[in-house]
Amino acid sequence: MTNGKAMLYKAAMHGVAGALLLLSGNAVWAEDGTLLSRAGSLIAARDYAAAYALLEPVESENSGNPDYDMLLGLAAIDSGHVTRGVFALERVLAVQPDNSHARAQIARAYFLLGEQEAARTEFRNVLNQRPPEDMTRIINRYMSAIDKAQGLATTFSAYLEGTVGHDSNVNSATGVSSVAVPLFGGQIIIDLDRTARETSDNYMNLAGGVSFRTPLANRLTLFAGINASQRLNNHEDEFEIGMLDANVGLSYRKNRDTFTLAAQGTHLSLDNRTYRRAHGINAQWQRDINNKNQLNAFAQVSRLEYPDNEIRDADRYVAGGGWAHVFNGDLTPLLFVSGYLGKEETRDRQWDFLSNRLYGIRSGGQLTLKPKLVAFTTMGYEYRTHDGQEPLFLKDRIDRQLDVSLGLRYLPGYNWVIKPQLTYIRNESNIDLNDFDRYMVSVSVRREFNW
Repeated sequence: MTNGKAMLYKAAMHGVAGALLLLSGNAVWAEDGTLLSRAGSLIAARDYAAAYALLEPVESENSGNPDYDMLLGLAAIDSGHVTRGVFALERVLAVQPDNSHARAQIARAYFLLGEQEAARTEFRNVLNQRPPEDMTRIINRYMSAIDKAQGLATTFSAYLEGTVGHDSNVNSATGVSSVAVPLFGGQIIIDLDRTARETSDNYMNLAGGVSFRTPLANRLTLFAGINASQRLNNHEDEFEIGMLDANVGLSYRKNRDTFTLAAQGTHLSLDNRTYRRAHGINAQWQRDINNKNQLNAFAQVSRLEYPDNEIRDADRYVAGGGWAHVFNGDLTPLLFVSGYLGKEETRDRQWDFLSNRLYGIRSGGQLTLKPKLVAFTTMGYEYRTHDGQEPLFLKDRIDRQLDVSLGLRYLPGYNWVIKPQLTYIRNESNIDLNDFDRYMVSVSVRREFNW
């Protein structure tokens, strides 16, 4: 499982984890040792980072003391050092195999790491020891969450998101005020009107969506979802973009492999008028090599329709693959990289200069700065070559587009996400009219719902 999914489960079960922590910690916090008493007090106050900072430097001297290892495990898990917490709790269980508190905590750690089967086994071991009713209820909630994560139960999710920001180029237009047209010997200079030149504006974006997953048979899951968004510019109303997207598909999981096939449709509007419709099929294979490495391959076929500009109607084909890896370390670094190639071909071949071949690469990563704060970055580069000469500019168009994003994700509370982000786009083209750059700075607030 990817680190991103593990973080999602951690956020979803935050309240449950706190209750289980209180139930499992009482027997240890009563110790008389000064170090353990101070650490226990910090954990009771939920200052897990301070408790970990107190305990970790003396691990070599105290390793093997089950009271110390128990406290270190608790502090490590809830300060983001989950793997270190597992090691400490394993030492507890090595000398106290019937310690239900340690076993419950190591099960929770496996859950946060995405090792669902290991978590399920340990939770069952705790239930077999007939723990108190409160702990039984909490563990059953974890077991239910694992069932949902593995597609063994029907799940529903939804979100609402609001964004405010500034866009330096809302119409992705060139920064020049005029262009020379070679068709007329380069002697004709065309002045561009305001709508064809780079225009900046502040904006607000509203978005929301709902989705569900339900098991149809052993390993086979049906899923569907719908998402909508609307951008509202402060001044430039004619460049306001709306989007409605719907998908439905099947997912089949066998051992480490997941196969997905989905139909998708998208409606894009510009200034409240239909700009483009697209519908197609997406297929993907994903292999979880282990809890730190994941591979995938994908293919997409779609039809693009432009009601007000039919010469751009096209069929688009894209295929590619990628790899993701979670590194060891306190910041839990995550890296992903993918590559793809494709073709967009106009349906009317007399407009073949609008067809293009594309080649791209995307990469990104994240660092968990604190349990509730993640820094992330993404970068993409796409090279596009068009099939025929532009009639006005008498050359085959070539575009090289770079986009880079930097941001933070902060989880202030249950199912809330705050995301400041900076994005830069540079499209370098051999035709001045298509050459532009653009940056956007924004802050999003998102509320997620899961049931």
